[in-house]
Amino acid sequence: MKTTLVSWLLCLYPKAWRKEYGAELGDMLRARPLTGSVCSDVVLSAMWQRIRAVQAPTWVGLGLMLAMTGAIAANIVAPPQYGRSALPEYIEFLQKPMRSEFYVLVFTGLGFWTMLRGNQRPSRAAVIASVISSVPLTVVGLLMLSGVFPYTELLPGQIPTTFEERGLLYTFYTGVEQIPGPAPLSLVLAPLLRLPGACLWTVVGASLGRKLAGWYRPVGA
Repeated sequence: MKTTLVSWLLCLYPKAWRKEYGAELGDMLRARPLTGSVCSDVVLSAMWQRIRAVQAPTWVGLGLMLAMTGAIAANIVAPPQYGRSALPEYIEFLQKPMRSEFYVLVFTGLGFWTMLRGNQRPSRAAVIASVISSVPLTVVGLLMLSGVFPYTELLPGQIPTTFEERGLLYTFYTGVEQIPGPAPLSLVLAPLLRLPGACLWTVVGASLGRKLAGWYRPVGA
């Protein structure tokens, strides 16, 4: 029973950590009583190691996913007027990310960091972050296509109604980076549609990181 419990506790740790320290920790746990305090300490330690094992692309993807969720909420609550001037940053972030300064800076920074760390290919980092960040768009798009979540399409010059008048309603800005077919289809395909831009700016950031590393490399290294 004790051996089984120790095995379960060790499985809470990341695989790489177990490979290096698992045998030592297992011997320590089997040599002492497994009290509630000891088990809770091991569980908390395993959770911390799991957090430490998460790499930068995953954190970036999760951060962008939260930002995407906030942008979707802002679109539902207070969609801006579709005028001649540039749309707000959060609308560009949702519908034309290649024109969103925030989106470009995040993926450029990801490529820069990935190159300096040297632990992952920039293109792979872009795929991970882009796919994770696109999850809210895909979910909302599927709900729209299935008829569960309503939406409307706004033409240039039109003014959206207030939240009190329309309720929960997502607003599409027609003609802004829109692919043929139903408007929600662009949300469902967001992971694929956003991938080229994410890879492009990640590679740009990686090139900047490579140049910086070359400038600071000692002579003769």
